[in-house]
Order: sequence, then structure tokens, then C-alpha cells
Amino acid sequence: MLGFIIFGTRGVRSNVQEGQFYCPQCDGQTRFKQKKVTQFFTLYFIPLIPLGNKGTYVECQSCRNTFIDRILEMHQEIDITDRPEPKRRIEQQPEVNELEHAFGEYMEAHKKLTLAEKLAAEEQSLGSETQGIAPKGDIQSEKQKVIKKLLIMMILADGKVEDSEIHMFHKVYRKTTGAAVADVYQEIEKVRSEYKPPYQYLKQVAAYLNDEGKIDIIKASMMIAAADSDIDATEISMVQNFGKALELKPAQVRVIIDSVTNS
Repeated sequence: MLGFIIFGTRGVRSNVQEGQFYCPQCDGQTRFKQKKVTQFFTLYFIPLIPLGNKGTYVECQSCRNTFIDRILEMHQEIDITDRPEPKRRIEQQPEVNELEHAFGEYMEAHKKLTLAEKLAAEEQSLGSETQGIAPKGDIQSEKQKVIKKLLIMMILADGKVEDSEIHMFHKVYRKTTGAAVADVYQEIEKVRSEYKPPYQYLKQVAAYLNDEGKIDIIKASMMIAAADSDIDATEISMVQNFGKALELKPAQVRVIIDSVTNS
């Protein structure tokens, strides 16, 4: 009797460092863990041989959202820039140069951009496919970026965009991320111009997400698939493939599918 050999690959996460950072989603100082994802060859689901580094990300320990590593560099940069200049003690100075004083005040005010504005400006300069571009004043987590793009990919699947689909997009996006998209039509055109198959896209970004984010992505895709109250086998298979691309276990995906179809 012949036995089956089960082999494959999967990402294994390990901690790189941890500390304090400003989380844009929590809007405050909180703890983070920076994690590295290493691709392993697996035999009977056991990781045996490392195949290379897939990427790193920063995970907030409060809201559990993940962000690009650059958020730590930007925060360190802001710590230095925003630190107020020490006040110099002036003794026995009868006159103050008013023009110089006014110019100094102007320069201080110019420095005092909000933290979110600085982070957004840095993120816009990255120009990376996996990072996307966040609106000014809003730093998005990786989960938010992926859910937004994936839902739009699903809307564009039949080549047309209907008002009912836009309504459902807003509803699902808000429910799974707690955020809103200001101009969804602009986002649709952006995705249309750089379109790639959803499975390929999800495999590309999987290394920047934790399990919580991946599960929310599958929930969002399943909610869109179930929007017309008629989920067929093709849609279920599509969501299962999304889970495979994100390296979720089939049992995890099955639980999500059942929870949405039975709700």
C-alpha cells in the first residue's frame, strides 16, 4: 500500500524587535512587535528548510493592525523634528529683535505638521505596489489597504460597476475595518489601471499581514460574495482560493464561510 507524501511551503513568523511606537489606528503611544516572515519548505505541515525571507512588518499590540516597517523610521524622525528647542535664558537684554523673533515663530509653526500628515507624506513617497498610497492625514493599516483593493477587484470581476455594489462596498469596508473610503470611484480607476488577478495579489501581500488581518480579509470577501443572497459553488471556491493565497488553513476559511452563509 502506497502512502501519501504531503509537502508544500508556508511562511513562519519570528520576532525581530519590540518597543513603543505611535499607532495611527489607536492614535496614541502603544507597544509594537516587528515580525519577520521566512518561507519554509514543509513536510507533513512541519517547516523544515528555510527558503528565504518574505518580508517584515510592524504589528500593534493593542489594535493588532499591521503596518509597513517605515512607520518606525518615520516616528523616530518625527521625534527629533518635533522636539521643541530648549528655551534660552536671556538676561539683561534691553532690546529684542522683533523681526528675528517673528521669523523664529514662523519656522516653529511650519515644523508643527501633524504626525499623521508626516507619516502620510512618507508613505506616498514609497510608491510600492504592496504599500499603496494613503490619503493625506490618514495612515492605513495593511489590512485596510488589502480589503479595499480586493473588494474593488471583486466588483470589477464582471466588467461593470453598479450602485448596489458600491453601497455594499462601503458597508463591508466599514464593518471590517472601522474606516471609510472618501472617493471609491477614484480607487476603482486606480485598481482598474493596475489590475492583477486577486490570487496573485494576495500571495504578494500575505507576508505583511497577521492572522487577524487575513481572517478579516476573508470575511470581507465572503460578505461581498454573499451580498446577492445567492452564494454558489464558484464563489465559495474563489474565497477558499483567497484563503490559500493568504496561507490560512482550510479549516479556518471554512469556519468563516459557514459563519457568513448561516448569518
